[in-house]
Amino acid sequence: MAASHCLEVSGQHAEPKHFRLMLACAEICQTSANLMLMGSDYHKRICAICAEICEACARSCEEIGDMQDCVDACRRCAESCRRMAA
Repeated sequence: MAASHCLEVSGQHAEPKHFRLMLACAEICQTSANLMLMGSDYHKRICAICAEICEACARSCEEIGDMQDCVDACRRCAESCRRMAA
């Protein structure tokens, strides 16, 4: 969504704080998946952080508007990460 939607729409969608949060969300999701795939003992802690970042990203997308697909995806990911962190 960051590259395919936010940059194209611009305005609030491309503001640095929001855009960096979207990039951080994508990065921590990838990192969480990688640690789980390798069986790392750290995956639970990373998943907890992932849930926090995904929830923050969902709120940011919701505040800006016109990003319901992103909001929904971030909330699903946050919930999944919370379960994996438990």
